[in-house]
Amino acid sequence: MSGRAQNLITKIYSYTADKLYEPIVVRRAFPLLGGDLHDVVEEQGRRAVAAADGRPILDVPIGTAFYTVSMAADHDGLIVGADIAEGMVRRAKKVATDAAADGLVNVLADVHELPFATDSFGAVMCTNGLQVIPGLHGSADEIARVLAPGGMLYCTVITLPASRLVGAAGRRLPTMLRSGLDVAEAFMGAGLHVTAIDRQRLATSIEALKPPT
Repeated sequence: MSGRAQNLITKIYSYTADKLYEPIVVRRAFPLLGGDLHDVVEEQGRRAVAAADGRPILDVPIGTAFYTVSMAADHDGLIVGADIAEGMVRRAKKVATDAAADGLVNVLADVHELPFATDSFGAVMCTNGLQVIPGLHGSADEIARVLAPGGMLYCTVITLPASRLVGAAGRRLPTMLRSGLDVAEAFMGAGLHVTAIDRQRLATSIEALKPPT
């Protein structure tokens, strides 16, 4: 995907952040496409808190922080929300303020070049965003880089897996047209060990461990 296309996607998500994204995409589209996706993500959040054990957690892309504020209420440490769409970050900051989630900090950042040191986070949440982010393997590499050894990744992704119809050429398709297994394999290629993978309707949930050093 070209830089122009990425900029267009970013602008669309920024524009929809305040009034459209949460009521239409999160509350209606996600359950329609992913069944019990809300429950899955909430459970992943609880598992992320347990896995982090007080260490910082990264949520990327954070979107409007719809799921993140619940996780922040259970976590004694820092949660960093990152998103490339300025409108999403602005909305996530408001949601965090309204929920008095003092431990949730939101920053503008590109998942391909995360402004964090290697091995910074005890857990990473990546909820329903990879499908619209160009460069699957670059995203997976950066997420794996900032995850601490022994830390856990919790990911959900909604895809329309056309890659199975076109064979090897499917590797060049946008992530939204690839399979959840392709996403899991990208994380494995980045050095993570996939410990669980499940699919419900068009949503795939993935859990992966960064091996201890």
